[in-house]
Amino acid sequence: MTRFFTKVSALATLAIGLLSTAEALGSAVTYDGALCMNYVNYQVWVPPNFTVAVIEGELLQAGLTADVISKIPPSCSGPFIEYVCSSSFPRVVTTGPGTADVRFACKSTCQSVVTNCRAILQQFGKPELIPNCDGVIQSTLKTVPPNGILFQPDGQCNVVKPLIASNSSSPDTGFKCPPPFIPARPGMPPSPTCNADCCVPCPAQYHLYREGALDKGFRMTNIMRAVSMVFSFILMISYLCLPDKRSHPSALILLFAICVFLFSVVVIFPLIDTNAMQCVDEYTPSTQQNNLKCAIQGAMLIFASVSTCAWCSALIVNLHLHTVWNSAWLAKKYWLLHSICWGFAITVTAVALGTGQVRWEFATLCLISQEKSSTIFFYPMAAMIFPAFLIHIATFFHIARISAQAGADSETMSRSTLSASAAAVISHRRHVMMAIKIQWRAAVMAICALLCVTFYWLFYFLQLSKINPRELAPHVLIFASCLGKGKSHDTCADELAPHLPPYGLMLAAEFLVSSIGTVIFIVFFKMTLVREWGEWFSSIGYLCTGKRRQKQEQDQFFVI
Repeated sequence: MTRFFTKVSALATLAIGLLSTAEALGSAVTYDGALCMNYVNYQVWVPPNFTVAVIEGELLQAGLTADVISKIPPSCSGPFIEYVCSSSFPRVVTTGPGTADVRFACKSTCQSVVTNCRAILQQFGKPELIPNCDGVIQSTLKTVPPNGILFQPDGQCNVVKPLIASNSSSPDTGFKCPPPFIPARPGMPPSPTCNADCCVPCPAQYHLYREGALDKGFRMTNIMRAVSMVFSFILMISYLCLPDKRSHPSALILLFAICVFLFSVVVIFPLIDTNAMQCVDEYTPSTQQNNLKCAIQGAMLIFASVSTCAWCSALIVNLHLHTVWNSAWLAKKYWLLHSICWGFAITVTAVALGTGQVRWEFATLCLISQEKSSTIFFYPMAAMIFPAFLIHIATFFHIARISAQAGADSETMSRSTLSASAAAVISHRRHVMMAIKIQWRAAVMAICALLCVTFYWLFYFLQLSKINPRELAPHVLIFASCLGKGKSHDTCADELAPHLPPYGLMLAAEFLVSSIGTVIFIVFFKMTLVREWGEWFSSIGYLCTGKRRQKQEQDQFFVI
């Protein structure tokens, strides 16, 4: 394509430049050429010592052949050929006996070339070929000195149109979009992922990186999220079914596990059909308005994300109250926790759906549009996450201080020799050390969840804006220009890489949030869960075997 445009680059000036090599006077001849036979059926003006064949020969030698024309996108090829023909072959109009008028190219024809071919010329590094429709036709500065001829207004110019119109709205010129581009849909509105008559297929991001890179990468993150779904389900069922797991503070872990399971279970949608979540068709990304699956999955993901952060914050607050203040205040305030955590998640989800901001823009899942993501989604979560993080920092310093003091005390000192205040201090230290042993798992889980969410937010805020619709258009031009030079897809993707979010960072952000379920399972897994499940199944078996089993157990009890 670049070689073609190198040849065609001089056509606009050559077509008129031929006239500049001759005197202003010329002759009117019948057009008998082939290049503009579907556009010219009038007497044409040619400079002295030139013929139609000579002019067309120069154009063909410059590269304007049928094969070259077939490589121009249809939206540009029509206006471009009209411009070349009207400029190369000015019209001779008889005005009276023995008199005639020469009409040059129309200003509207020039403007049509600017409108339809500007992107193509810029894409192939030829912006100087974009004509100045308000200036003079450069060649006429010599043929009609001293001021030349301006592009002519409609009604007084050489208007050329196809003599035989195509039967289709998009004539088949033989033009083919270079892969991965596909032909634009007739009548579709302007899109940042389209260039002239070619569009990057949806999902556009996948085609701007190395071939198959995002597809393979996000397939791995989906597998990770599916593994997290299984592990979080096991943890949720364990705390739901096993005895003493539904009471405070284990109930907080149960509620957190339920939220993480909901957060992970949305992976079922892209596992069934990834493209159906991302796109409505080959051109259109999914939104809640055009894709019901996207609306449902997006609502689930928003609700689960916010509720996960809410219950994670509740865990941190409970750890602080229990460790620092030796208080079980939240044990009797679950109605308040349910109202705040679930209510907040429902409110954020309702606002996102109510404002119509749920759509696909990244990875394989629908979320909130980049423009409104901070206002609707991340800022409300930050209002919970960062205060909770500060509370946890305060808890950490309290634990560190108590641990340091405990190490300095003599363990051999008898409690009877201590004052009442000293005994109280030591009692508090023992309480803190016991709290560390009991609740360190909850603390690690909360920290991991906070780090994952914060990292994802920073990536979403700082990097993902590079591929929003406004930023994507010049990337498409750069990518198409590279492909037009005959370079491979991967080579062009590497050249485009500095303008896009880093591939590794993109996968890292998605992988971290996809692994939350796995992380909390690793943190909370312990052999006591296995033993408790064994006892639970034994009790189920005991209930199912009836009196015979009961009698045998009673006999064994008395023997012991």
